[in-house]
Amino acid sequence: MSEIEIRYAKEQERSDHEHHVPTAGAMIGHITANLAMHALKIEQAALFAKGPAALFLDQYGRAWIQKELAFWDDINRALHAEADLVPTTSEELLKYSMLTENGATKYADGKDQLFELVKDFDMQLLFITRAIKLTEKEGHKAQNQLMKELYAWIKEQIGLTQSFLGHEPTEGLPSAAEDDGDDAE
Repeated sequence: MSEIEIRYAKEQERSDHEHHVPTAGAMIGHITANLAMHALKIEQAALFAKGPAALFLDQYGRAWIQKELAFWDDINRALHAEADLVPTTSEELLKYSMLTENGATKYADGKDQLFELVKDFDMQLLFITRAIKLTEKEGHKAQNQLMKELYAWIKEQIGLTQSFLGHEPTEGLPSAAEDDGDDAE
């Protein structure tokens, strides 16, 4: 093996270890992977949704993508600054994303596509609240601040979209059933 292959193999060993511990960096790696995957899913819905959901996504979808990719960039830089591992390959993004995708979803009713995006936002909160606790524990202040900003932004998008769909803020969301009363802020 070449020196670069050896270094990458060591990085993969470290990554596996950190994901089993877990560390703040590993948890945040899931978040960046989720952001990248969610941006693709928003793009799909923005292109294929019909009806009122298409108008909603035309107004908000592009801004969501831009915001998620801006967070993705800022968070990756914060990971790198703390010497944490940064998922940078498509293989790593697919491995660490906890969001699922289905190409057939583009043919679903527009409101169903929009609600799938809301559920993905909600899934991201699970990892973000864990990352907030881990960054506090590990003293990673810049990462902690970014996690809190991302949490607040996602909660706002969930509320906005749920209102558009005629839902209560937590209606139909898995986190509402799992809420243990812990606040991330």
